[in-house]
Amino acid sequence: MNKIAKEKTFLDTFSIDDQDSCVKAIKYGGIAAMVSAAITGVFGVAGFSMNAPDKAINYFLDPWILVDVALLVVLGIFVFRKSRVAATILVLYFVASRLMVWSAVGEMKGWFVAVIYLFFYVNAMRGTYVWHSKYRSAPVKTDA
Repeated sequence: MNKIAKEKTFLDTFSIDDQDSCVKAIKYGGIAAMVSAAITGVFGVAGFSMNAPDKAINYFLDPWILVDVALLVVLGIFVFRKSRVAATILVLYFVASRLMVWSAVGEMKGWFVAVIYLFFYVNAMRGTYVWHSKYRSAPVKTDA
């Protein structure tokens, strides 16, 4: 039979249709948390030795932001382990932290990147809930 292949879009990354897409959503959310932690960690470590004239950058150069890094890493690890609680806390924490940053800086810098991270975090949260409702007892498929 001749099937017409549907062209994949960026938003197709966020659809959860089966067990494989559920696992991918959770994995991508965990990866997004680790990438965010790594970038924030670089700023936190740089904050020990430098200061910036820009208020937004200077906000992230505070060494206390390394506490934020530790929390992101812990939540990311538990998202990889398919924790619904960790995924939900990650979404709530991300929204709260973005609102705090935008309030402290006085403008919404980086909103586009924040929306992309939010897509990955919300999708990981959806994936963990779908995983526990449908696939928890099913054997995990491996590509090996």
